[in-house]
Amino acid sequence: MPLFRDTYAENMQRDSTEAQRLDEQFDLLSENIGYLLHPSVRAKMHPHARVADIATGTAAFLRDLAHDWPNAILHGYDISTSLYPPSRTLPENVTLYLLDARKDVPVNLYEQYDIVHVRLIAAGLTASEWGRTIRNLARLLKPGGAMQWEECDFTNVRHLPGRPESTTDAASTMGLMYMTAMKPCFDYGWNRLAADMRTAGLVNVHTEAVSAGRVYDTRARLTANGMRAMFAWARLHSARGTQGALPMQQIDELEQKAYADIQSGCYVTYDIHVAWGFRPE
Repeated sequence: MPLFRDTYAENMQRDSTEAQRLDEQFDLLSENIGYLLHPSVRAKMHPHARVADIATGTAAFLRDLAHDWPNAILHGYDISTSLYPPSRTLPENVTLYLLDARKDVPVNLYEQYDIVHVRLIAAGLTASEWGRTIRNLARLLKPGGAMQWEECDFTNVRHLPGRPESTTDAASTMGLMYMTAMKPCFDYGWNRLAADMRTAGLVNVHTEAVSAGRVYDTRARLTANGMRAMFAWARLHSARGTQGALPMQQIDELEQKAYADIQSGCYVTYDIHVAWGFRPE
């Protein structure tokens, strides 16, 4: 059960289908970013490092990290347990907990972690919650510890033709519809991480951006993955009777056309932003 308002669940289902999509999305984004931890953050890892992954979801980040660091202490936190994999399937050094990062973190977690990691929390935050959330999470860091955070600029999503004969109309229509509805969430985060990290007291803050689909072989899978998210969102709101939602039959017809676009070579592009900084020694 969530601790209180679960903004993510207002727009997406927390179920096994979404868990599978999120795992695939995590792998595809990581392949395009080119690393799990930026080299300057990875330098903070040691055999018994303590790592907190916030909004951990399916714990994909921790499960990947555990392969190379079997003796590290890896903790995942989320507002809901609904996407957590069964405990028996997790590496022995991964433990998952409940935590709402928008609220003051418990004092017993202050200065407990060498690394705090966050990826794609924008769908769960409002514009006014970013600064407070980053300040909360900075308190988890040990002196000298590192924070790494990845967010996508979904406001600049474009569906482009990969070949002269590619079609893009249906994919672009669905993308525009989704981004218009989600704009209050996606307008923020990616463009303020560095400033909010500095305000929270972190130093040596750096950012970089890479294009989603930078790795050519990921383009079709990344486009289809995003399309599944958008049509799941559309069906959820249609079922709820949300004002302005499309009827199910229209969603089905648009989906068929959108996947035909992808088969024709249509692909999605947007920017993935990475920010990292360090708590002073």
